[in-house]
Amino acid sequence: MEDIRAYTGTLVLDLSLPHAASLKDRRKSLRSLIDRLLQMDFAVAQIGPADLAQRAFVAVSAVTGNASRLDERLDEAERIVFQSEFDVRVRYRDTASWSDSSRS
Repeated sequence: MEDIRAYTGTLVLDLSLPHAASLKDRRKSLRSLIDRLLQMDFAVAQIGPADLAQRAFVAVSAVTGNASRLDERLDEAERIVFQSEFDVRVRYRDTASWSDSSRS
């Protein structure tokens, strides 16, 4: 019987948008970035801060059945973010794996 594996990866990004004059400007720019990531089948959540117009924290996640494919997917998400109008202040990248062979 074949072993079932799942690989998950998450990017947590601290983004700066120096040209945003208001929360409305930030929401518009964030919506564009989030929509692009969602179109590429990533899970995306804005995780804060709610009250700063020029800053946003965003988490981006992917799940695959192959470790090397997961790295490719996270690289793809990073490319999308780095091509956006945001400046990336801080980037955290974490991966985890699960296998049914670890169950008894």
